[in-house]
Amino acid sequence: MKRCYRILSILIALSFLGAAAVYADPVYEATITLGRDPEPPICTTPNNAVTLFWDITHLSTPNYVHYQLEDPTRTIILEQQDYPGGTGTNVVRNWVVPLGSVEGKYWVRVEYWSFQAGNEANAEVTFYVCNATGEICASKFEDANLDGTCNPGGGELVPDVPVPNWWICITTPTGDTFCQRTDVNGRVCWYNLPAGNYTVFEPAVAGWHPVGASSYNVVVGSTPVDVTFCNAQDQTATEEGSWGEIKSLFR
Repeated sequence: MKRCYRILSILIALSFLGAAAVYADPVYEATITLGRDPEPPICTTPNNAVTLFWDITHLSTPNYVHYQLEDPTRTIILEQQDYPGGTGTNVVRNWVVPLGSVEGKYWVRVEYWSFQAGNEANAEVTFYVCNATGEICASKFEDANLDGTCNPGGGELVPDVPVPNWWICITTPTGDTFCQRTDVNGRVCWYNLPAGNYTVFEPAVAGWHPVGASSYNVVVGSTPVDVTFCNAQDQTATEEGSWGEIKSLFR
């Protein structure tokens, strides 16, 4: 019996030692908030500056913060800097785009290194550099009279009306996609875009079907691009919804 008690007491002691080992190890999780101005899809032209800024929250003791700016191929480091200790945890810096810079998407990388955890956190953002800029605008209407055509302001008894808060998206020449909601006038615009081939489209919305094109392939250059989208509500969905309301009254 004494031997059993001794084995039990050893197991209890080992279990406490194991628990103490688990809770003794601190967890270090730094967070990097990294930004730039202007944000894509707006681009910066040569001789103008991109503002880069970051803020790092941390529990560990900072060793250093590494900053690096890379060209669109990510094979050339255009500039880099190591900030010792905590000097790099809250930084604002500018990079003036040199004349003759390659057009495209540039990369910014920030690494936080601590004495306790080594490379504890990383963050990356991109920005655009271009020589020529253009703009895209889109208008959104509802085919309220259900005549199958888009006639904004056409003078019908039931005119087609602008649709606010509707998502319109663009895909840039680099393959990035950006979306905005239309304003109160059913309008959305992107300015200072890199020149090139774009796709302008509206995501599908349940209960609605397009009247006309739901996607455009356009070329952005010196001439502003303006496209129009029009949708109508599905009659089947509307009728089923009304019948469902009627049936609910007689349950």
